[in-house]
Amino acid sequence: MNRFVKIPLYIGILFLLGMLAGHLTFKLLSFSNTVEVPDLRGKTVADAVNLLQKKGLHMLGAAEDFDSDAPAGTISRQDIPAASNVKEGRGIKVVVSKGPRVQYVPDIVGMKLEDAGALLLARGIRIAKTIYVHSEIDKNIIIAQRPESEEKGGDNFRVVVSLGSFEEDKK
Repeated sequence: MNRFVKIPLYIGILFLLGMLAGHLTFKLLSFSNTVEVPDLRGKTVADAVNLLQKKGLHMLGAAEDFDSDAPAGTISRQDIPAASNVKEGRGIKVVVSKGPRVQYVPDIVGMKLEDAGALLLARGIRIAKTIYVHSEIDKNIIIAQRPESEEKGGDNFRVVVSLGSFEEDKK
């Protein structure tokens, strides 16, 4: 054979052998099974550990945080989303809810919305929902709140704010 034909032929054969060796190495190194991550939200830590063990996974750690959407003692978040595929034996980190942050709320009825917002923010409370209605009370004055003053409340604070009288709006 011609020398100009042999060299590209050898290079091609070496390339194919390299590809085959790489493929076989990848298959051997990734031999472990993959499993689907279960949805742990809303479950207790004990239930989550059992569920993970059945899937061949384990819990790495459980941090705690306030969460008004998840009852205390249940899992509110996980680091790997549910239905993701991971290798068997992988650890999953979770956050366990401490429930809503409970505190006594101040009386803000009669205050301007901006002033009340600043007062609440200083106490670590944010207004989750604001409802505006027409009333005989001046514009931007809070006319109702939930939870009411000196009542225990969580993160879900709601206020009703006056838009002023309907006639004023027409002007």
